[in-house]
Amino acid sequence: MPLPRQHDPWEPFRLWLALTLAVYAVRAFFAAQWPGAIPGWILLVMVLIGLVLAARALLFPGRVVPYREGDGGWWNDLRDDWQLWWERRRQGR
Repeated sequence: MPLPRQHDPWEPFRLWLALTLAVYAVRAFFAAQWPGAIPGWILLVMVLIGLVLAARALLFPGRVVPYREGDGGWWNDLRDDWQLWWERRRQGR
């Protein structure tokens, strides 16, 4: 049985954030020329849309399907590494 397609709820937010930063960079870099004449309200609207996308990703994260069941994730990996480090340190004494 094939796994359902995984969706990252933060993907639209990251794309929109990159576009917003690019528009801001163009506006700042070409301040004395016509691209620098991008109105501030456009950036404001882009930031507000980014906030809506972030809120949607935070409120509806259920679209992500775990790849491996029973995996403790990043925090468990970090804890296991820490415990191994302490064990090696104790054995060295």
